[in-house]
Amino acid sequence: MTPTFPINGPINGRRIALLGTSLVQQNHHAGERHIWSSARGWATWAEVLLAGRLDIGVFHDPLVHPGWEPSGRIGVTRGFGGLNAGVSGQKARDIALRLDDVLKLDFDLIIVDAGTNDMMVETKEVIQATREMIVDRLLCAGKLVILLPILARGTQKWAAGGPERAKAHWINQKSLAFAAQRAGCHVFDWNEPWVDWSSADGVPQAGFSDDGTHFSVPGGYAVGKALAAYLAGFLSPPSARRSAPDDRFDPVNNPLGNLLPNPSLGGIGSRRDEISVSGSDVVVDRLAGSADGQDGWQVSLSEGQASIDILDRDYRNPLPAGAWVQASCLVDVDARDGWREISLELQDQAPEGLTARALAPFDLGEGTLAPYPGEAWKGLLRTPPIRLKTSMHGLRLGLCLQLAPSTSRASMRITAPVLRQVVPPSLF
Repeated sequence: MTPTFPINGPINGRRIALLGTSLVQQNHHAGERHIWSSARGWATWAEVLLAGRLDIGVFHDPLVHPGWEPSGRIGVTRGFGGLNAGVSGQKARDIALRLDDVLKLDFDLIIVDAGTNDMMVETKEVIQATREMIVDRLLCAGKLVILLPILARGTQKWAAGGPERAKAHWINQKSLAFAAQRAGCHVFDWNEPWVDWSSADGVPQAGFSDDGTHFSVPGGYAVGKALAAYLAGFLSPPSARRSAPDDRFDPVNNPLGNLLPNPSLGGIGSRRDEISVSGSDVVVDRLAGSADGQDGWQVSLSEGQASIDILDRDYRNPLPAGAWVQASCLVDVDARDGWREISLELQDQAPEGLTARALAPFDLGEGTLAPYPGEAWKGLLRTPPIRLKTSMHGLRLGLCLQLAPSTSRASMRITAPVLRQVVPPSLF
């Protein structure tokens, strides 16, 4: 059956689903007590850089879902649910078998990765036929699809001149031809920012991958930056990320209001007892009406770690048990080599409470963190939502910073912090 699609252009929503392998799953990470978006994630970076125009909503889910077990380990959970439908280790046929579940998700557009794990065991014709079947099924359901080519690997995974590389190029050309014949199907070439074009083997650029296959932070940022530019043509125009000064939580009249008692961050720079710093010298100055007119902080750091508290340490949440909350803030980071972490952390301090983190750092091993971008960037850090375990327990919200040793200071700005009750994910 040849699918038809009524719209071949911009969408009016911002909810984007991801379908694929570990290259998709690793945009997020969850455990018994945490859920993170990861700084190694290409889609994570696109979400940050698009500053609210894109939403890849995920939530903590410890249940085991048959067919969704990472690397086929029966009884193992990914730890999260939502719009990231990536499962590590899966072949294209495994992904196809999950389409009924994926189509139950509420999304405006879906990005599809399939076939990378098939390269050494299936023919190129079978791989491409399965990729086309997956896309056709989504198109027939009325979904707008962005198909990803097979991502290039290092020679430690695909030998120089080996059949996998030739098969990948054939599949990628076939995918372009296929998409050209399907209204509603587009191709984003994530190899363009990923590949070292001076390499005869087309390997990833130095530092972009820690194992020749998966993303490190620099690779995730490069692909995410390119994806953000690409998606800008599909998404609704940006809207202001500024809360009214009187948009405050009220249990009766404004239960979705900002829970932060000091959203304009007034006076924070002088209240040193509310800024937790370890291992380095950090300077926090008040920003009164920054370049975009928003109040906030200017933070400079020479090396080491710093935790900037956005909530007072004795803050108690006024919401009932079972309420869902989510935090965000805008950051504007100056160009500087040495950044190793810039993440936003929301912690429910109740017994068995969850910790959510936006743009969590990636450990390369033995405590060595992959570098964050050395160029200037700005965007929205937004934590995954978390469900509160109890009422009246403490909530902590802070910006976590790490900088490698440096002869000069690194600076960034923080504005528009928000902590709100949100609609439960099952009702998104």
